[in-house]
Amino acid sequence: MIFSMGQFGASVESSARVQAPARSDLAGTPAAEALLDGQRVTGIRLLDQGVDKQGRPVDGFAPGMDIHAALTVVGDGPVGPIGRQLDAHFGLPQGHHTRDWAVGMKFVVDLPENTPLQPGTVWHTFGYPEPEIFGFLYVHPDRVASLGIFVPSWFDSPMRTAYRYLQHWMLHPYLWRHLEGGRLRSWGAKTLGESGRRGEPHLVGDGYARIGEGSGTTNVLTGSGVDEAWASGVQLAEAVLELLEAGKPFTRANLEATYVRRRRASWLETEARVAEKSRDGFQSGVVRGLIGMAVAGLTDGRLALGGEPQPPWQRLPSIEEYYRGRVAPEEIVRLREQCRAQGVSLHNALMDAAGWPPIPYDGRLLVSHQDALLLGGKVQAPPGYADHVVFLYPELCERCGTKICIEACSGQAITPGEAGTPAFDREKCVHCGACLWNCAQPVPGHPDQMNIAFRAGTGGLHSAEN
Repeated sequence: MIFSMGQFGASVESSARVQAPARSDLAGTPAAEALLDGQRVTGIRLLDQGVDKQGRPVDGFAPGMDIHAALTVVGDGPVGPIGRQLDAHFGLPQGHHTRDWAVGMKFVVDLPENTPLQPGTVWHTFGYPEPEIFGFLYVHPDRVASLGIFVPSWFDSPMRTAYRYLQHWMLHPYLWRHLEGGRLRSWGAKTLGESGRRGEPHLVGDGYARIGEGSGTTNVLTGSGVDEAWASGVQLAEAVLELLEAGKPFTRANLEATYVRRRRASWLETEARVAEKSRDGFQSGVVRGLIGMAVAGLTDGRLALGGEPQPPWQRLPSIEEYYRGRVAPEEIVRLREQCRAQGVSLHNALMDAAGWPPIPYDGRLLVSHQDALLLGGKVQAPPGYADHVVFLYPELCERCGTKICIEACSGQAITPGEAGTPAFDREKCVHCGACLWNCAQPVPGHPDQMNIAFRAGTGGLHSAEN
């Protein structure tokens, strides 16, 4: 049986309504935080409603409901607030980290009527339009194709804008001859946790279990994640049934003996071990990274080329350093002031100045970033909730010279603001989390905590096929 995730979600929602028409439907209310009783998770607290953008109560205020459960299953992905809260509370296992990630951006398009591409066609690319960027194109029935790029954390550019790079990628002559005349159907973006098994948190504890991408399931050697995420959920379901049949509580020891035991004995663990260090070489360059992946794959993970992932604030050059010899420092100052006055990001102006060719907009597939937001989906951000992107210490933003959060924002939701602190517009936010991972300003005393808080919130890009 083949179906889209959007169709599956709609089917599950429909079935739930039919089977339990009198139930309280909380699907539209985000979970704000886990409820903790010492070291035990006892449930979740939903987001406060009837507040202003700063979270202050206004008319219609209703505090978030507490929902208690014997077992809280956390599968909220790499930027989920519950998972990150538990990581902060319990810490990560020794030697584990979440410093490897990528921003993925995807178009779903109608191919031209005369396309020779057949359903089932799969293309993967590497090295264009920058040496570090991966690309993909998958052809579905009825002339529909999914295509996009991944911009990895080890691409050391302070102007790493996924949207413009995706347009340049589509314009590669080999690709454009198949895409010209096509039409944008939908558009989306997300960040992917690419630390693999070394991004695995504590999988279980008293009253909780972790599944999916946020539990470190992504295979960083094969680049796959959906099957792995589903497998972790199936393994937990089997463990829960085993404990229920035995009448045992959901303690850490019992979940270790059932869920974690299944996971460690499965193909998921075997393949994760092979892939664990496969991408370390990219920390020292693209060629070394490719060789490292080959070595890890050929030796089943026994050998790999080393390299320690670094957070953005340790590895990214300044804008002046990155564009040295291509754009004069005084021109950077002028462009920065011009873009700040216009309230727009800097990357387009800098890429133009550095000699990147302009994008020949056609109004169908090659469209402006703003038009993509309008044509490719709908951001739904209802009032009555606090902003979910918060700049913790404005003084850190004021002295930040790169402001990668603005340049990397997938939806143009973060723009230059007053006094150097970026402005946030949740009506454009697609909840990709790029700002969280790209922030180059660590909180003093906490080198792994950046100056952006990505909290529970409403909205996001809604498209059943993207």
